[in-house]
Amino acid sequence: MESLERSRAVIELGKRLIAQLQLGDDELTQWMAHTLAERIHTAETALPEDRLAAQNNCAELVLQLWAQRYSLPPRLRPFAKLEPLLRTLDALDASNGPRFRFMHEPPADVVAEEDVAKLLSLAVKLDDAARILVHYLLATAAEEASEESKPWLQSVVDAEADATLEVRIIRFVDSGLDHSAEEAELLRETLLDKIEKLETFVSVATAHAKELRAKLDMSDANLNDVKSNDNL
Repeated sequence: MESLERSRAVIELGKRLIAQLQLGDDELTQWMAHTLAERIHTAETALPEDRLAAQNNCAELVLQLWAQRYSLPPRLRPFAKLEPLLRTLDALDASNGPRFRFMHEPPADVVAEEDVAKLLSLAVKLDDAARILVHYLLATAAEEASEESKPWLQSVVDAEADATLEVRIIRFVDSGLDHSAEEAELLRETLLDKIEKLETFVSVATAHAKELRAKLDMSDANLNDVKSNDNL
């Protein structure tokens, strides 16, 4: 092990895994829990001259099991409650990817006519507003799950085990919520900007919905006329 602190952290992660595995009722998970418990006991009780090897042996199994965490039965997975959020983020690509979803790079040094420029600018604002809404909904839905996952995450970080994906999810969730009045005050300008974008979104969406409704009514009227003519 690289340090005594990390050795202890890996053992603590191992103990968390044991408790999780013991929730299972099949022979394989019980065997894994028993084997891991034995290695932890050996690492904690080994003589000084044998301790390093015992700790390394223990750490190897802990990290191997951790690497297979998503292969465990669903109810035994440490971050099971985060998985629906993970699948949604993957579908939306909301936490990663290029700033402009519809092209790799925004067009540079392109001069548009004033009316066109206004429409393009509005399109970008609406995209920002949609991101704000999606971010808020995902963060609110996942807040409880992330709170339950944070003790696991801290244990994993202390043990220097891989948790890149889970860290990204937790940070995404935390960044989407305003947790206190003090934070809201500090972010007043940002909040006002979000409000303005959302109000613009509502206004434009309502206007466009009315246009589509008018087209639908006109289409229905034309269809009725055609049917009337056919019946003559």
